[in-house]
Amino acid sequence: MSFYDEPFDPNSARGSELMEIAIVGIVDKTSLKRLVVSVGVAEIDINWDQTVREIWGDVLERVARVHLVRQFLLAVEADDNFATVKQRIVALRFACDAEVAAEQAAGVAASPPTLEELSQTTLVGPRPFVNRSTLRHNLVSLFGPDGIRTMVVGGPRSSGRSYTWVLASHVARRFANMATTLINLSRFTDTQANPVDVAHMIANSLGWTDWPDVKSLDPSAQDATNARILRPQLVRRLGSLDPTCLVFDGLDGSNLTEAAVALVGDIAAAAGNDELGECRVVLLAYNRAIPNPNVDPFVLREPLASEIPLKEVKQYFVDVAKDANTKLTKAQVNAFVTELFGKPAPDPVPVAAMRAKAAELSRVARGLRGV
Repeated sequence: MSFYDEPFDPNSARGSELMEIAIVGIVDKTSLKRLVVSVGVAEIDINWDQTVREIWGDVLERVARVHLVRQFLLAVEADDNFATVKQRIVALRFACDAEVAAEQAAGVAASPPTLEELSQTTLVGPRPFVNRSTLRHNLVSLFGPDGIRTMVVGGPRSSGRSYTWVLASHVARRFANMATTLINLSRFTDTQANPVDVAHMIANSLGWTDWPDVKSLDPSAQDATNARILRPQLVRRLGSLDPTCLVFDGLDGSNLTEAAVALVGDIAAAAGNDELGECRVVLLAYNRAIPNPNVDPFVLREPLASEIPLKEVKQYFVDVAKDANTKLTKAQVNAFVTELFGKPAPDPVPVAAMRAKAAELSRVARGLRGV
């Protein structure tokens, strides 16, 4: 999948480059609003009551979600505000165009992949997916016919949670034609987010402008009271959506009140109880039980490992080569491992080492794939 079709991830190499290009070009909201409209994104779809960098994050998430990344690059390439970074824009666009051309030449779209094949993806854009066998199995259950509606992924920050969002989004959109929305609660940093704040973030992420009706809430009421009022309203509204996968991240931070985390848990419980129709809910770093004892035993779970067996890393290179109809020798595999992790390579490989070598791992994998 090319960068043009990926969800926006500011932590990826290309996502970071796109964000830095954006913030260099325009730093005032008035100019940014004009650009957003010219690209084809409705002004009302963006939460403008944020810092410019945060607004840019929302803009790029929306642009990627509606598959307008290439149009965006063409627009900023022609905009004088971005003159100092024009070469970077052109380089990014050329690289992405080449990626699309290579995929088309390889016949990627010739026959739709199965759900099982998508779940075994070795590369999503530039991101390498090593191991994660439980996640892959869970995605088949999550998006299959009459699939389980709720999934929880544990693990601390920097343990691969953003990769979970990317792979889940990849499978949801390409197999189930299901919209995906990332609601990253870690972005709420000014004070602790309460249930009303969470409701606003959900509404902003989904483009709702008429909800929540905060006038119906008592500002002096306790958080738990407001959560009880918001929960049925939110469940009804989400249940009326076209099939959507909601991914909540940042649930392990001190920036959320207990009632705010509980409200997100209630949304996941509602999905698992078939109250949200065909919608799915994925919780990242939610290290507790789902608040419905009838739902919790059936929730898909993946506790993130802190290390990966070296044989799984080696198998990854074999799988990538197989995708390109190539067979690697044992010596070739060992050479790749030595290039990345030294000799002798650690066994198991710590997740921190995998994260540090992600760009190099991607380079090797993309080379094997010929992209």
